[in-house]
Amino acid sequence: MSSSETAASSFLSQHRLAIAITAAVGVGSLAGLLYHLNKQPKNNSSDSKEKTPSPQKPKRKSHKKRKKKSEKEAKAIYPVSSKGEPLITKDDVEKLSADDRAKWATALKEKGNSYFKKSEYKTAVDYYTKALICKEDAVYYSNRSACYSALGDNENVVKDTTSALKIDPGYKKCLLRRARAYENLEKYPEAMFDLTALAIYGGMNDSANEAMLERNLRKQSAKILKEKYSDLPKVLPSTSSLSSFYQAFVPEDIDLDASHYKEGSGEKLLVEGINKLKSDTEDDYEAADVSINQAVAIFDKSTEGVDPKLVAMAYEYAGAFKFLRTDRDKALELLNKAVKISPRPRSYVIIALIKADSGDYTEANANFSKAIKLNPDDPDIYYHYAQIFYLVGDLAKAKTNFEKCINLNSKNIYAHIQLACLAYRQGDSNKCNSLFDEARKMFPTSPEIPNYYGEILFDRQDFDGALKQFGISIKLQKAGKGYSIGALPLVNESAIYQRKGETEKSIKLLKDACELDPKSEVARLSLGQAFLAEQNVDEAIKLFDEACTLARSSEERTQAISLMEASKMQLKIREDPVLSKKVQEVLSNFPQAAGEL
Repeated sequence: MSSSETAASSFLSQHRLAIAITAAVGVGSLAGLLYHLNKQPKNNSSDSKEKTPSPQKPKRKSHKKRKKKSEKEAKAIYPVSSKGEPLITKDDVEKLSADDRAKWATALKEKGNSYFKKSEYKTAVDYYTKALICKEDAVYYSNRSACYSALGDNENVVKDTTSALKIDPGYKKCLLRRARAYENLEKYPEAMFDLTALAIYGGMNDSANEAMLERNLRKQSAKILKEKYSDLPKVLPSTSSLSSFYQAFVPEDIDLDASHYKEGSGEKLLVEGINKLKSDTEDDYEAADVSINQAVAIFDKSTEGVDPKLVAMAYEYAGAFKFLRTDRDKALELLNKAVKISPRPRSYVIIALIKADSGDYTEANANFSKAIKLNPDDPDIYYHYAQIFYLVGDLAKAKTNFEKCINLNSKNIYAHIQLACLAYRQGDSNKCNSLFDEARKMFPTSPEIPNYYGEILFDRQDFDGALKQFGISIKLQKAGKGYSIGALPLVNESAIYQRKGETEKSIKLLKDACELDPKSEVARLSLGQAFLAEQNVDEAIKLFDEACTLARSSEERTQAISLMEASKMQLKIREDPVLSKKVQEVLSNFPQAAGEL
């Protein structure tokens, strides 16, 4: 993982939290509402409306009382069969007075409760159904839905709880029961809607319901990931990501004058591809990939008379491009061919990166060891080895390897930056400052250094200082030829203006970032959250969808999908007149959460 990718990931997680809670609360969004609701004191009182009894051990009663009760049951106020079963039709009920209808309904409901307590759910269903003929009541629908829930009949649970909620939209137990049924039916958005409504009605003050909402969001995100995004074309990442990846390696020591090679040969195509990498533009990276793959196609047919080192390099570069396109299996296939033909440290380093990217650090370590054995003085090994140690939190080994990389190749700008960031992470701010000063002197035109130093200042709450550094980074990139830092300084600068409450400036910067780097999912996620804070939910959803397409891993894509689905839920809540009104009532109790949903 490149330095820019690491910093972007860290920044994004912090930025998302800030916008999801602070900014969103300011405009009265659903995210802010849930945040406040979950901070309220726990209320363990039950819903007084719910009359469904829980099965419990019956109390011992005298024979005399049991006999009286039996006689009372025998004298049902509604018609019964010879077996004591209720014989009630709509025609019978229509002939009754309103008072008698209510009496019949209550008696039938109580009888249903007694069967429910004995776990005779099918019989209880019959009594609740007869009670509903007499009187349509939310409690009767709720009680019958409890029977269907016990029977595992999720479809009927949904039907009955829906009927109850039409009568009483704030019926908490029905919202929760329907949410559980929807989850069982794999209708996760519907479950999330009910759980969100439950929160709005004040019924989500315990961690179990909160965990249920999060679980349904994860399930829905995984479902969408599989259905919509699993077969996306494997494209190259943003130009800035490609730039930082290839700049982290030392230049090749072969003859790169393409005129020295035979026209149409694999060697010439390889060299032309390597040379195109220096241009640092999206078109040239694509062209380099094509040229190198053409070289591989030629070498697949014949390598007669060709230097094995060049053949291996072709497979290695082709494998690296496959890795960058997130095609790990094909990348490993090509890289393994490369090391069989003519092994060199860089091939093992890239294999190690692929293994680490897959979470297999044992194999990653083994391949770094193979690279060191081939050439213990190759600086690329130690830079990427340090990156892995940095990511897993072994800062001491990361520091040792960054320093070794710099000793062997002082021109690796990312090693200098990471060493400075590592000092800050270890709490040595003075060392961090001095290392950034040294790096600035060595690389005065580098846009990376002011950007990452700006992030350090941002973390220190020195917003004016950070803004200055991000501005310098943006100017240096415009003045240069490549896009090594890409949209990151614009995204970082926008975060400060968002913190300052200058939303228009923040959104303008993020739009510029998306235009500068059309493949930056970070820019789109940030702009989507900014739009969400401004209640422009439709635009936010579009941007989150674009970010899903651009994301480089399933984990990043799942995060983007989660934001998109949460936004859809906010839109759905806002469009519901009953819930929207209830939201405004709740938010009126929070002065800092003024605004409309």
